[in-house]
Amino acid sequence: MNYFLRKISAWLGISKEQSTYIGGGTPLSYPSVTEDASMKISAVYSALKLISEGVARLPLELQRYNSVQQRYVDDYNRPLYTVLRLCPNGSMNAFSMWSSAILQMLLYGNAYLLPERDASDEVISLTLLSANSVTHNIANRVYQINDAVNGIHAVVKPGGIVHLKNLGNKGGHSGDSTIDNAIRAIGINLLSDDNTATTLSNGGRMRGILSGNTAMNTFADATTKQLKDVSNSVESDMRNGKLVVPVPADMKFQPITLSPADAKVLESKQFSISDIARFFRVHPDLLYAGSNNTYKAAEIPNVMFLVQTLEPLLAQIEAELLVKLIPRGSWGWRRVRFDREVLYMTDLQTKSVYYEKMLQTGIYTVNELRRREGQSPVEGGDKPLVSANLKTIDTIINENNNGQKDN
Repeated sequence: MNYFLRKISAWLGISKEQSTYIGGGTPLSYPSVTEDASMKISAVYSALKLISEGVARLPLELQRYNSVQQRYVDDYNRPLYTVLRLCPNGSMNAFSMWSSAILQMLLYGNAYLLPERDASDEVISLTLLSANSVTHNIANRVYQINDAVNGIHAVVKPGGIVHLKNLGNKGGHSGDSTIDNAIRAIGINLLSDDNTATTLSNGGRMRGILSGNTAMNTFADATTKQLKDVSNSVESDMRNGKLVVPVPADMKFQPITLSPADAKVLESKQFSISDIARFFRVHPDLLYAGSNNTYKAAEIPNVMFLVQTLEPLLAQIEAELLVKLIPRGSWGWRRVRFDREVLYMTDLQTKSVYYEKMLQTGIYTVNELRRREGQSPVEGGDKPLVSANLKTIDTIINENNNGQKDN
């Protein structure tokens, strides 16, 4: 049986990797579902770009608690502030490093950043290690680094390396690749693309079996060799570009392959895009797979992306950087934080409403908002303002009492 299936698969042009469930055979094995091949799928590329650049574009700030102002303020004087916000090392800027780190984490399951400290134990650089260059020895609690690209070969303890983990089932010690988990959805997409390309490249021709009608006088004694000669002649004429090919009368053609329409290639591709979006926790509309194009309809996917996709990543990065880059004794009054306000500035109208509410409630002063917009301060703009329509109950009672006394 296996010999027969191999012969049929070879005759149909089906590779070993593409053969699936023929006569109850082995499960589907997808063709070369690698990280590089996956990024050639538009849905995967868009999801990776959306998430990695969504994190990288947020300002990452080192802050300390100011007891006088009773709030956290940017700690500009520390070298770590420049490392996190602007230039982590001499090879790349902060945006490039963070987008590449998130990309590595999603593709390979883990991303590693190696800090360099000066004599006073201040972090002066942060290097993104190459993919698959770090081995985590869980038993010995060490990381073995063999990074030929960056020229780093060392063994470090967990406290000496920043480890960003994708979702995994290894007890929190390491993460799993999203590509590996989504291999079925990505494989279906790759197969759909390959089959569509093959169909288009051969002009949409279908494979089939040519047979003669034994009731015919002319072909009553037709042999397999004669049918094969007719088949070869028809195939040769079609390959040579003939549009009309004569076939002996009353011969039957039984197709054994499906056309793209019969195979519902477009439907399966649309389903695989939605499946890929679920693995990356990205709304399909953000991958341009939906049909909603109104402003209100587009707002919901954006909110879901901020809350469900980016927020968990930001929280993980903040916690890991705090634990690995800041001394334990400073955890209570120093922190690493992404400026999330950039996420909610989706358009000028939303931004204007947000600024108006922050100004009316006294959370921001006029000059604070002007500084955010790159404008110079104005006189009297440092005093908080509140809406005159909002008053406490005590204020209203006192005003009424004073009014009655005046009368």
